[in-house]
Amino acid sequence: MKRPMLSRSSLMATGLASAVAVWMLTGLAGSGAGPRDEAVAASPNGAGRTSVTAQPDADTRPAGLRVTVRKSTAEAIVRDVVVNGRTEPSRSVEIKAETEGRIVELGAERGAKVSEGERIARLDVRDREAVIERAEALIEFRRQQYEAATRLEGQQLIAQLQIAEAKADLATAEADLAAARLDLARTSITAPFDGMLEERSVELGDYVGIGDPIAQIADNDPLIAVGEVSERDVRAIRIGSLGRVQLVDGTILEGVVRYVSPVSDPNTRTFRIELAIANPDNELPAGMTAEIRLPAGESVAHFLSPALLTLDDTGNIGVKTVDDQGIVRFHEVEIVRSASDGVWVTGLPNEAVVITVGQGFVAVGERVEPVYAER
Repeated sequence: MKRPMLSRSSLMATGLASAVAVWMLTGLAGSGAGPRDEAVAASPNGAGRTSVTAQPDADTRPAGLRVTVRKSTAEAIVRDVVVNGRTEPSRSVEIKAETEGRIVELGAERGAKVSEGERIARLDVRDREAVIERAEALIEFRRQQYEAATRLEGQQLIAQLQIAEAKADLATAEADLAAARLDLARTSITAPFDGMLEERSVELGDYVGIGDPIAQIADNDPLIAVGEVSERDVRAIRIGSLGRVQLVDGTILEGVVRYVSPVSDPNTRTFRIELAIANPDNELPAGMTAEIRLPAGESVAHFLSPALLTLDDTGNIGVKTVDDQGIVRFHEVEIVRSASDGVWVTGLPNEAVVITVGQGFVAVGERVEPVYAER
């Protein structure tokens, strides 16, 4: 019987199907068809077997990416405690009226230097001088009474009670005179110490009563740099030690620790510290933002570029290194001192091979091929 002739389209379809089949077989052979380790176990009835792919350990893991590394050796340095703070006057006081009256004279203007005892304002004296004159006259009268009583005592012509009464009247008159003189002196309001007149709350003609504010005086010599130190660092700070203060405008100053709080702030658990900075000309103002650096003993640390610092999955700051087997390791570090060209960190071994290029492309536990950077 004569076979039917295949059409041209049927031949092309058959050829294409054969080519696809060959391509698939070739891909399977190249992708996984190589030799692999298998563990074969016969079932009790000998019907089948199970194969398990073996996992290579770290020592047999093939080397991965190349990373540039550098050997770093720890050095002994003086560790700094760095806190953010501010400048404050060494002392500041609000002067208040100690007697009543009307302002009739003003002294220095706001912002001016004032010396101890310099007049800031004066109240009207009113009848205070007359009160003093009356008190003085009364004292003279009481003194004569008391002297007469003591003479009569010698003649036994007066009772002891009358003598005591005359003596008390004299003491009362003397006290009244002292109070009148003090009240007159309080009409002149003066600076209690050398400083700057920060604020003046009164003007000519104002009437003030006892306790009303008159002026605010601040002493900026020495200027005080104030900060808050953590519980971990406070015991390393000593009164009398030198510190460095950098103001927000870049000015760098030296100061001496004059105070470390013995009790922490109950809200922040931090301790107030104060550094005294010489400011004889009052050129440095109070209230400026300041960075305070205090020596806190020696420490062994590595000097690294800040670009080498990275974060782990939990947000801890650290450095990636390569161990002797070429495996990437992560070491959590702490910055103990910083400079313009790098930072000093603790937490690394005394000698460490630090990844300097490529740390962002390799994972912890991965085997890499370290290439030492040329110095």
